[in-house]
Amino acid sequence: MRKRMLVLAAVVVGGLWGGAAVAGPTSGMLSNTCDGCHGPGGVSPGPYMPSIAGMPYNFLKQMMTEFMKDERPSTIMSRIAKGYSDGEIDEIAKHFAGLKWGVNNGASVKGKSVDPDKAEKGKSLARECEKCHEDGGKKQDEDTPRMAGQWLDYLQLKLGEYKNDEKYPQPKKMKTQIDKLSVEDLEAVAHYFAGQK
Repeated sequence: MRKRMLVLAAVVVGGLWGGAAVAGPTSGMLSNTCDGCHGPGGVSPGPYMPSIAGMPYNFLKQMMTEFMKDERPSTIMSRIAKGYSDGEIDEIAKHFAGLKWGVNNGASVKGKSVDPDKAEKGKSLARECEKCHEDGGKKQDEDTPRMAGQWLDYLQLKLGEYKNDEKYPQPKKMKTQIDKLSVEDLEAVAHYFAGQK
């Protein structure tokens, strides 16, 4: 009887170990790498890193895929994205898309000082931007990121890159609009969107 119990216990434990070895990482486990830069739960703690919590699934998946294929310039994201399979990228995109904007893990989106005068100027300049980045940059379509409440420094950096560097991919309609704006105009637009919550 004791021998049977030992054999049964060995089979059960072996099955549990085998099952654990077969199970892949969860989306939460996969996204832990992202938290190192984008902050706990995708809410950025630093002024040059975007918050990604609550971003649209299609947008997140497209960005990660472009990083993985070296179709989008980056400092480190391409190297990180290459470490994931298409299925894992899909899981990461679902994970962050399923989170709420700016309220994860007790963190909050902290805004840098927004100049009210620049923000007011930016509001009128952002009319064209709001055809896609609607409601002050709060509304997101499936392929359009949230701009409202992102760090001011990050928005200024990205808008400057889009204006001055051809290697940053963007929709043609966005490029057309950015080309119409001066550096000072883009700074005002950044103040406007950063000031929206």
